[in-house]
Amino acid sequence: MTEEKQQKFTAKVRRGLTWVYGVASAELAKKKAETTGVRIEGFTASELADVESALTWIEQNKESKSSENA
Repeated sequence: MTEEKQQKFTAKVRRGLTWVYGVASAELAKKKAETTGVRIEGFTASELADVESALTWIEQNKESKSSENA
């Protein structure tokens, strides 16, 4: 893969991560708001920790809004 193609691919992946982060974090926030207890229905504690870790990683690696407009 050429350097140019690699850069285009990386940019697409980062834009995708931005979208996934927005959708997933909003859905998780919604589920957390709807829950009345400590547990979130449909998640074990381990699964919830995995999702939150993944969202943290995505947040750190997604394309920022400022670089989207560059």
